[in-house]
Amino acid sequence: MKIDQVQLDNELNTLFIHSPGCSAGTVQMWFRAGSALEKHDNQGIAHFLEHMFFKGTPKRPGPQLAHDIESYGGEVNAFTSFDYTCYYINTPSLFLDKSVDILLDMVANPLFGQEDIPSERQVVFEEYRRAMDNPSQYNFMQLQKASFENGYAHPILGREDTILNFSQDQVKSFREQFYNLENALLVVAGDLKDRAELEKKIRSFRLPHGQKSEFGPFTIKEKESVNVHDKDIRQATLTLCLQSPNYNHERAAAEDLAINCLAHGETSRFYQALVAKTSLCNGVAGSTMYFANGGVHMIKMNFPVENLPKVAKLFMSTLTDTLVNGFKAEEITKIKNQYISSKIYERESIESYAFSLGHGFAQSGNIFCEDEFIEKIRAASTDEVWDGLQKVMRQSSHFTLQVPKGTKMEPLEKEIKKWQAELKKSATKTKSKFSKIKQITSTHDSAVKVVEIKPGIKLIYRQNKLTPTFVMHAYMKGGQSIENTKNAGIHHLSSRLLTYGYKGMGYEKLKNELESLSSSLNGFSGKNAYGMTLHGQTKDFERLSHHFFGTLFTPEIPKKFFDHEKKVILRALDNQKEDAMKQAFKAFYRMVFHQHAYSLDLAGTPETIKTFSPAGLQKLHAGLLKNSEIIFTYCGDLDFSVVHHHFVEAAKNLKSRTPGKKTLKKAKGVTGKREQLEFKREQTQIVIGAPAYPIGNKEDLYLKMITAHLSGQSSDLFVDVRDRKGLCYSVSPIHVSALEAGCWGIYIGSGHDKTKAAIDAILGILNNLRDHGIKREEFERIKTMIDGQNLLGIQTNEDYAQFYSIPVLHGLGLDFPHKNNDQIREAKYEDFQAFLKKFFSKKWNIVEAGRKD
Repeated sequence: MKIDQVQLDNELNTLFIHSPGCSAGTVQMWFRAGSALEKHDNQGIAHFLEHMFFKGTPKRPGPQLAHDIESYGGEVNAFTSFDYTCYYINTPSLFLDKSVDILLDMVANPLFGQEDIPSERQVVFEEYRRAMDNPSQYNFMQLQKASFENGYAHPILGREDTILNFSQDQVKSFREQFYNLENALLVVAGDLKDRAELEKKIRSFRLPHGQKSEFGPFTIKEKESVNVHDKDIRQATLTLCLQSPNYNHERAAAEDLAINCLAHGETSRFYQALVAKTSLCNGVAGSTMYFANGGVHMIKMNFPVENLPKVAKLFMSTLTDTLVNGFKAEEITKIKNQYISSKIYERESIESYAFSLGHGFAQSGNIFCEDEFIEKIRAASTDEVWDGLQKVMRQSSHFTLQVPKGTKMEPLEKEIKKWQAELKKSATKTKSKFSKIKQITSTHDSAVKVVEIKPGIKLIYRQNKLTPTFVMHAYMKGGQSIENTKNAGIHHLSSRLLTYGYKGMGYEKLKNELESLSSSLNGFSGKNAYGMTLHGQTKDFERLSHHFFGTLFTPEIPKKFFDHEKKVILRALDNQKEDAMKQAFKAFYRMVFHQHAYSLDLAGTPETIKTFSPAGLQKLHAGLLKNSEIIFTYCGDLDFSVVHHHFVEAAKNLKSRTPGKKTLKKAKGVTGKREQLEFKREQTQIVIGAPAYPIGNKEDLYLKMITAHLSGQSSDLFVDVRDRKGLCYSVSPIHVSALEAGCWGIYIGSGHDKTKAAIDAILGILNNLRDHGIKREEFERIKTMIDGQNLLGIQTNEDYAQFYSIPVLHGLGLDFPHKNNDQIREAKYEDFQAFLKKFFSKKWNIVEAGRKD
């Protein structure tokens, strides 16, 4: 299928839809001109004009036009709506050229003979009479009159007095005013292998230029209405009308889904309540009608008139429950699938596919607006649909009730007004079950929020609709900061053993399941936090989250895996003894984090590792689950209501805990210390630095800025020490920023014969920062660099989970990282210069791991 929209030499906007091998074709002429453009004295003229086009052309007078089309098996017809009119010929592809010729002749060269006017008035009048006799059409006319505004309030057919008095001048005037190049689209669809000939045919016709149709906003009346009327029927029909936003409005898809979840299909809420379970109604239907600039939601019910009070009561209880509790994800998925599949099925025939594109032009001027709407339908979240329902039901309501002849209407009108009042009250005062949830939302990132599940247990939620993937984290206070020389490494070992199975799920089965779903489940331990993380695809959320919570709440630590992990860690610690870089950093951390837990090795020591047992690790983990504050984090494309419900259910057996303010242990780092470690290596590993500041200090942010200044291939550090002097292959700044302490420095790996020169070069750069600082333009450049780095560095679900979770866990606030960035943007040059002078006047610790000669 190839789609090509072009404007030919005759300035006619033309859409070619090429479907190779297609035996059928269609030619359609769409005009953005319908009954909404009519004035009071010519109501119905757009539809009457449609009829007059079929009265022939000079080339094909009278019935000759239809005769020529039917002679090759084609069919010709037209339809008029509020905002547009379409004329079309469905044809075998072999006769596309002839169909193009006939349809363009029909719309470009109509006769509009005076002799045809009187008889056609009578034809249309009979159509009008038929509509008046038809209960459904008559009901819609009453609905229009009661609730629609402006040009949409009158029937497309017009009124009796206008129909019977249409004149040739009115027909020509409306045609000249709106049937022009500015409002027209010609659609030619089928096997277009002879497109050049088709284009030649199209160019031979001319349409005039004219004014572009301007449609005012479609609105239903602000003042609520109740219309009760009778007809020759046996059952009552009630229609509820509510305002809908424009088709391309960001809220339209969600509202459309909400109405359909309520009233479309046999599994919808209203059908189940009013038809399937109680038989109060014979049928229920819900739909949304869109116009050029607005729309209307409609819910229709058919029932024995005496059931009205019961229908109203059950309608309201069903609606109130939905307003409070929302829709289930599967309800919305069902409607989405139905909507999308209906559009897909439409494309089975070339005629209906062409109609969908033409209708897009007629409705919005965009042939692809239906495809764009489908994408909005796909993307609409459960929360958005629920929110859409809340907004829909707060609109002014209009009730139209059609009852059998002879029914007393006054009591029914009173009952409807009571219903209407209850609807308004329910929509404005009903609180959803989530309205009681205290949410902390970010002032910088509208996609993220924090809610408390229980005292001391919170959920961070961030929605990311880019991909159908997610990450889940569980953070507990713990890790290195609460260890000592007797149990160093216990959190690290525990985190490695968390995923070796849980109650009812052995290791092999768990690993096979995770791998088959292309997912990962791991424990982690850091300086101040301990927990678990899960990565997976949204389609597997239920299964994977079951493993996540099972592993977190009831982990098993089989002895053989415990022994295995101990051996692996002990080997790694033993290997570190010959790792000059590792030893240099360990020595440096002992200096800057002197006698603080941060100075310990995260993995522990051989002595501490040997004292651990499976029972001890189980006790540690159980204690944290019982007593520690917990932060659950979800980043992915699922809706908040789904995720929140899931975590609430998972945490129901966890006890509340009182959030306590942790007493921070300040590190008393040393300065001016020098240590040389003996390694027979070609290169010497050098670390130069000093104790710094914990997170949350303005000085820590200044160090982040100077780290950015000295990072990268254009920095003074890289250019001077590496490129100009050739003293190293690798050189970079070090900035450790943690809850209780921090440090800053420079790492360089230099040849053993260049050690002194390397140290002097580094000290020279640091002293230059002390004495001269940096230029103002470089100061501003640093701010731009950090802004850019932040944008690049925070993209994935994992990035966001880490970005928000640690600050919330430690009581720093959801927006703590954003506030830090704001402080950097607002930093003053003079303050920064003063900081550089002070900090870089420190006595530096220097560690060398290499040859002593």
